Amino acid sequence: MGYKLIAADLDRTLLRSDGTISDFTRDTIRRCMEAGVGFTFATGRMYCSALPFAQRLQLQLPLITYQGALLKGIDGRVMHALHLPQDIADELEKILRKSGMHYNIYADEKMYFSTFGQQFLDYARHIGVEPLAAPHGLGALAVTQFGVFDEPEPIQALQQQITAQFGDAVHTVITSGRFLEICHPLAQKSYGLQQLAQHLGIARQDVVAIGDNNNDLDMLQYAGLGVAVENAVPAAKAAADRLTASNDDDGVAKLIAELVL
Repeated sequence: MGYKLIAADLDRTLLRSDGTISDFTRDTIRRCMEAGVGFTFATGRMYCSALPFAQRLQLQLPLITYQGALLKGIDGRVMHALHLPQDIADELEKILRKSGMHYNIYADEKMYFSTFGQQFLDYARHIGVEPLAAPHGLGALAVTQFGVFDEPEPIQALQQQITAQFGDAVHTVITSGRFLEICHPLAQKSYGLQQLAQHLGIARQDVVAIGDNNNDLDMLQYAGLGVAVENAVPAAKAAADRLTASNDDDGVAKLIAELVL
């Protein structure tokens, strides 16, 4: 089948464990685009965190960021942006502050921390964003997403509490067992990928999605071909149509070479 659009997650999928992209992968993506097949990211990262990788790869298509909440071009043009309604964001912030767990607030391309422990500073360094101190109350902040770190059991309990209280007014997903993300109900990678495909006039069956974690499941199921890297969590492998090599073994590039080149 002649696929026309490929979307890959970043962390633990396209990026190697050391946070880099190999020369082989960079060259393969270049050849993919030269062959007329679009390539972009579908990531939970902030746009400003994903943009440097897109610039290095000389991508042309808009990036799907914040789990699909923000679809934004390399030139800065916003195709869509989904923020939590102000009243819901205010209530969530109160719940998170009361929980005593560490949480991040993502708003206006800035990241706010509730606490500044070393592991959280390491996370900020990993994604290349300088954290700010979370305000007491959101004020006029337009919140795109909340992220909460803790052990698996309290994180799962918090997700259940939020789901019980807000229902389908928010979307929640747990990645890596310890990170709960809370965002607009439409903010899923599949939504961003669908919007991009429709904008480009590409049918669903001509789309390839590649991922590794729970926040990739909907995207893997939406795409005409859903692919999990070898190091993916079991749920992602179960949702995928097929597997490719691991992120440290150039799985994305090897898949592109097989499908396109």
